[in-house]
Amino acid sequence: MRRGLVTLGVLVSVMVTARVSRADDKAVCLEATERGQNLRASHKLVEARKQFLACARPECPAIVQQTCGGWLADIEKSLPTVVITAKDGSGADVVDVVVTIDGEPLVTKLDGEAVPVNPGRHVLRFSRADGTQLVRPAVIKEGAKDQGVAVVLGNAGSAGAAGGTWRTVGWVLGGAGVVGLLIGTISGAAAIGDNSSAHCTATGHDCLAGPLSSARSAAVGSDVGFIAGGILLAGGAAVVLLAPKPSTGGRSATVRVAPSIGPAGGGVALAGTF
Repeated sequence: MRRGLVTLGVLVSVMVTARVSRADDKAVCLEATERGQNLRASHKLVEARKQFLACARPECPAIVQQTCGGWLADIEKSLPTVVITAKDGSGADVVDVVVTIDGEPLVTKLDGEAVPVNPGRHVLRFSRADGTQLVRPAVIKEGAKDQGVAVVLGNAGSAGAAGGTWRTVGWVLGGAGVVGLLIGTISGAAAIGDNSSAHCTATGHDCLAGPLSSARSAAVGSDVGFIAGGILLAGGAAVVLLAPKPSTGGRSATVRVAPSIGPAGGGVALAGTF
């Protein structure tokens, strides 16, 4: 008899608990329905979607499920999504970016996936672990899917400075080349004059030692001037033509220039960082 009473008590407790649970589920469903409607009216579609998902559950009354399911379908059509991408100053993709929208967390990294956001005007903040930050306003259109939001995190204009540095070096090299060619021309003319003053015979003998020595020195100077001037002028022109353009992005440039001349010719060594 006692065992039967205990079993009956357990059954009654389960039934009461089930009724209370069903009553709680119904209250939650109705509350989600009301909240979802209010949020949708305020164009807070992301939050409204969560509420309609809650009231479209199988635990909710059939009529509530059906109604919320219809509203949820409408929300899915109207809810915009954005695809956020970022590059550094050199143009390389970066993913270690934390993004907030109107001060609220949006994503903790960039993976190329579409993110749902509410339509309207927003302020996006992009942050990297190295302290780089960017604040950008954005207008998100209702119903727009995969709307692109692309930013550059870093000194995008430094490439212009780098290009300017290289172009300056190029003009300096070119100017030095012109000077070298001028020296070569003057020295060549001097060599011709001194050689004439040496009064050498037709066979090149019996020359006056002083003028002949001056002619040879001037000839060496002329050769060096023409070789160095030609190399510097060509190198300067190449640097100016190949300097980075302002739109390419990059870091500040450090340039080192080392012209070299040897018995077999010469060259210009250019080294640096962008």
